[in-house]
Amino acid sequence: EQAFNAMIGQLQEGRRREAEEEGLRRQLIANLSHDLRTPLTTIRGHAYSLRQQSLDEKGREAVDLIDQKVDYLARLIDNLLSYTLLTTGKYTYRPEKTDIVRLVRACCANWYPVFERERFAVDFDLPEASVYWQVDPQWFERILDNYFQNILRHASDGKYAAVRIETDGPRTVVAIEDRGPGMTGRSAGAGAGIGLSIVSLMLKEMKLSARVESGPAGTTIRIGQGA
Repeated sequence: EQAFNAMIGQLQEGRRREAEEEGLRRQLIANLSHDLRTPLTTIRGHAYSLRQQSLDEKGREAVDLIDQKVDYLARLIDNLLSYTLLTTGKYTYRPEKTDIVRLVRACCANWYPVFERERFAVDFDLPEASVYWQVDPQWFERILDNYFQNILRHASDGKYAAVRIETDGPRTVVAIEDRGPGMTGRSAGAGAGIGLSIVSLMLKEMKLSARVESGPAGTTIRIGQGA
């Protein structure tokens, strides 16, 4: 009995330490995310100042590269903080009846100049009729942003991005398509994939699912309600 009680005590102490260590890790990520924003802002400011100077072609390419890397780090920091908040239940969640067609159209309009600048062929095929889902509009926009960012980073060789509203049996789905190397293929922008982890957590909380079809000819993701 004494040995059994001692074992229970050790298990409880182990769980307490794990919870404490997990809390410290999450706090560290939150602190780092906050502290890194200031130097990134400074670097961005100096890059802007350099851009105003008379630079040769190599100098302009260097400044463009600095801007790209700063943007990437800023997104990574934002994803780290968002992931920490989501896993601790502290990310503000406000579901409401939302016209998903209107929301997708607005997000596509925001991303169109970005894809155009990168010389993507863009196919945004959205109906006029409204479709209503019970979601958090900001969360759903964040999901689309992460998927679009992934297309830019991982499917840039295909130079194609499409978004459609489709009927999948009794369900309406938002389909996002690219012509990259697929999720098992290699890309120059491969990273830790924390953006997709955030997407997965948000979809689960909003009772949405994402069905992925991926191969060497590209990837199609269909987001819909339920399983």
